Amino acid sequence: MDLISFPGREWNEDYLFSCEQFWFVLDGATSLVPNKYSKEETDAKWYSKTFGKYLEKALLNFDKPISEIVKDGIHKIIAEYKKLAGGREIIDMPSSCITAVRKKNGRLEYFVLGDSGFLFKHNGKVKDFIQKRIVELDQINIDDMARIAKEKNINVVDARKYVQKDILKKRLTKNTEQGYWILCDDVKACDHAYQGELDLDNGDEILIYTDGFSEIWNLFKMYSEEQIFEEINRGQTLNDLYKKLYLVQEDDAGCNKFPRTKKRDDATAIYVKF
Repeated sequence: MDLISFPGREWNEDYLFSCEQFWFVLDGATSLVPNKYSKEETDAKWYSKTFGKYLEKALLNFDKPISEIVKDGIHKIIAEYKKLAGGREIIDMPSSCITAVRKKNGRLEYFVLGDSGFLFKHNGKVKDFIQKRIVELDQINIDDMARIAKEKNINVVDARKYVQKDILKKRLTKNTEQGYWILCDDVKACDHAYQGELDLDNGDEILIYTDGFSEIWNLFKMYSEEQIFEEINRGQTLNDLYKKLYLVQEDDAGCNKFPRTKKRDDATAIYVKF
């Protein structure tokens, strides 16, 4: 077993937990408005951390499916946040992607909501469990940033300010049929999660990740999904892989070779071999 979590800036809005029975990651969505009601650096960090602390205990209840546990958590955590707000207007409700995997009765129970996910290597074949709707919507903004950067002769990363309103519009479509589904204040989102159970054999492997780590294969194409497991089995640690990712991001700090909304995101991953 191996795990890492590195911030993309001064603080980390990802949260992870690992024990013998279950593993999960949360990726808090950075707020797009200045309103802040918690004592953390951002309310996104508060949300992922508070939800994570809840899940650490709640997932010990194996009589409840993960989806029901998450639904209970939504009611609990949002009630706490509204208390923090004290009746003040909440424009951008905190939200988070979540991937939770639990070993249950010799099988693997999973729950994926948003663009965090997990790679599952079973009988030599690798499958990626991730929802791509957020990725698709983000790509629209990234394409606009690349076009504006070319027109204005600036770095792609510096063009973000010109699409900030569009990014906020996308955020406001969360948990709607026209937008995307994510962990936030609406339990209906859980009905749109990828969830189920998988056969589990000795030697199977999982790599749970947030999107800041999956840039290794999704964006920069440093390794394929299959090669990631090969590298780990050759002795590379998740920290080794992250260091390589970090250097590639530094080499493209302006986001021109590989257009994206920021130089780097928080990067979190958990690797388990059964």
